[in-house]
Amino acid sequence: MNSGILATSLILAFAGMAYSQATAAEYTTYLGDHAAYHVARIGVDAAGNTYVAGNRSSGSLTEMFVARLDGSGSLSLFAAFGGNGTDTITDLALDASGNIYLAGATNSTVFPLHNAMQTAAGPGFVIKLNPDATAFVFSTYFPAAINAMAVDGAGNVYVTGLTWSAAFPVTTGMPNGAAGGEVPMITAAFISKIAADGSKLVYSGRISGQDKPCGCCSSCFLSTRYTGGAAVAVDAAGNAYLAGNSDTTDLPATSGAFLQNGIGAFVAKVNAAGSGLSYLTYIGSSNYVLSPGNTPGNTAAALAVDTTGSVYLAGYTSDPNFPATAGAYQTTYAGTVTNAPYPPPPSDAFVLKLKQDGSGLSWATYLGGKNADSAGAIALDGSGNVWMAGTTASPEFPNAQGWSQGSDFLVGVKAGGSSLVYAARYPAGTVTQSIALDAAGLLHAAGAAGTISAIAPLGPPTPRIWGIANAAFGPAGGQVAPQEVVSIFGPHIGPATAVSYTPTSAGFVPTALGGVQVLMGSYALPLLYVSDSQINAVMPASLYAPVTLQVVSSTVKTPGFPFVSIAADPEIFQNPNGTAAAVNQDGTLNSPDHPAPAGSVVSIWLTGIGNTPLYLQDGLIATSAQQFSCCTATVAGSAADILYSGSAPGTVAGVVQMNFQVPANPGYEAGELVPVYLQVTAGGTTSSPVTLYVSY
Repeated sequence: MNSGILATSLILAFAGMAYSQATAAEYTTYLGDHAAYHVARIGVDAAGNTYVAGNRSSGSLTEMFVARLDGSGSLSLFAAFGGNGTDTITDLALDASGNIYLAGATNSTVFPLHNAMQTAAGPGFVIKLNPDATAFVFSTYFPAAINAMAVDGAGNVYVTGLTWSAAFPVTTGMPNGAAGGEVPMITAAFISKIAADGSKLVYSGRISGQDKPCGCCSSCFLSTRYTGGAAVAVDAAGNAYLAGNSDTTDLPATSGAFLQNGIGAFVAKVNAAGSGLSYLTYIGSSNYVLSPGNTPGNTAAALAVDTTGSVYLAGYTSDPNFPATAGAYQTTYAGTVTNAPYPPPPSDAFVLKLKQDGSGLSWATYLGGKNADSAGAIALDGSGNVWMAGTTASPEFPNAQGWSQGSDFLVGVKAGGSSLVYAARYPAGTVTQSIALDAAGLLHAAGAAGTISAIAPLGPPTPRIWGIANAAFGPAGGQVAPQEVVSIFGPHIGPATAVSYTPTSAGFVPTALGGVQVLMGSYALPLLYVSDSQINAVMPASLYAPVTLQVVSSTVKTPGFPFVSIAADPEIFQNPNGTAAAVNQDGTLNSPDHPAPAGSVVSIWLTGIGNTPLYLQDGLIATSAQQFSCCTATVAGSAADILYSGSAPGTVAGVVQMNFQVPANPGYEAGELVPVYLQVTAGGTTSSPVTLYVSY
């Protein structure tokens, strides 16, 4: 089978990303190397430096890292460290002196302890580093894995997460919710304050419930009762604020709280003395039941507190009765309301402001469209505007300042919640992991894979590369493989009217298209497609220094964007809904209406396999089949018989066609139509799963 036209159209069709901003202080860069990086959190100091913390892994080795980027995005500090197991940073904080705090989870039995409060191994940890990250001020295990952390003006540390342990410490006056047990298992949200020198717990408490609604006709007495802490903040007076989630209805909500009877998202305030709760309130009461389990309709994800002690909460909701307030930006749920008990409908993002005493909402708004939207990060500016980052799958999601139609978003909600001061979509994986605001008003944002940006919310965007992604599928980052077909994203990096390539007379993809070139040093990449916000190109077979890409035209010359060459980055070309762009043996496109019979042959296309035994010239359009035997494939976890994996006639070198036989699976009944996962492996790296429809 051969469908070069299909593969070529896929390469060109994965085009469409765009957005807006300006000033010389803006930048976008990639923080990473040959290891796989995961950014957990970023922060900014008074000078506008960006601090980044997370993990990197290579093979079986995983370690923590902390980095600092200066105002131009240049690396000015990097430190990596860890124990003998897996240590996962979940949060980062800074104090006024520039000390760096890290917290997370660990299974290491040997850990770099210093002035430790707890020396028995894990499962959590807290670390305080000096401003240059050259020495530990303290480093300690903690009795539970930590989800979030905050630091007050005196350097005291506040942490939250969840615990299964009835032995988790509780101090006088603090809530003492149940934890542990066997039938049912109970998890509790904890909030703990650690002294500034790391030597002791100042206070600690557990919040949990046991009443779990699971439907009228079945019992869920065996199922876990879940309560966990998701975010924590502290105000100038030393009051601490916890946001969490629970699938129970009997948390210790306080008298006079906004909602004493509810389920799902909740907010609690601990007084500065640590002697008890000032308030605890639920946010909503929607619940979707699939007995013996349930899914609350409202989920808290991020928390901030202003100078007056007012709390701002962001998250996502599938609740058509979420308490949006009159005059808010979006007062009604945008998804499809259903009366079905399960599953929940697609979520909208939400943000709200609680009154200082927790007795009500100052304002609350939905934010979303007809598909799934969620907020995961929050920050406040000096004017009281609320900034959120998250993900969206809704075409109608607000995008007034956007240059991209990507799935990440940044939104600024005006103080009072009545309108948006900013709304923009970004390429997938570039801004949604964490955000922070500096004193100059720049918004700093990070993607999970290591893309870091400083963004000016006003004015036109500075043309620059925003990230590089596998053109078949994947979030934007900075790792690429030899001869990988990539999508390069950025604001105003190409012509206003998109241009697709025409082969040269010699059968090559051109290196200049629409007046644009993409340079790696002096080497010009073959270009398949150029537009205002996206360029599809082919990386060379030999990736050499300098390892930066630059877009050049008569009107644009972007800063160099750093990238790293890795052996392989295989991904399967897929449709927008996550299904494989596959052709069945009878020539039909694979779909629910046209599944592939077990035992039949299916063709797919992929890129990012790395260098092959048969080197095709950069930019050459293959005219014949050349077997590489490059890759393996699994269908529903079973190895497929590979009949061909090699060049895809009619497409550029770097695109691979694979023909495989769908394995029989006796676990399914004859005639059953099953959506199964398909993955390929090349160069020791396995692709993201895509859906293939199979009839058994």
